[in-house]
Amino acid sequence: MNNKTVIVCCASSMITSTVASEKIKEIAQKNNLPEPRIIQCKFSEVQGNLATNKVDLIVPTGKLDENVTGSVPVVLGTAFITGVNEEKAAEDIAEVLKSE
Repeated sequence: MNNKTVIVCCASSMITSTVASEKIKEIAQKNNLPEPRIIQCKFSEVQGNLATNKVDLIVPTGKLDENVTGSVPVVLGTAFITGVNEEKAAEDIAEVLKSE
């Protein structure tokens, strides 16, 4: 199983994306999966990161322009900040991390 690459993005690439990044690492560990490579960035940097990396998942912690994401799956990381639908978000992320 290959390590996945996940973009975690927020407005400033600091606080909320860090919280979501740590949750993604916990999800991988809990599911006995390799820790994904995480790229933390600002919303404005997502398109550039998609152009220069093979990305398997995008986890924004706020509103991200859908035109930027292309065919890459998106799971809202807002759940890890608010606690609302956190279990569903974790399941969705685990599913992508498990996929071939």
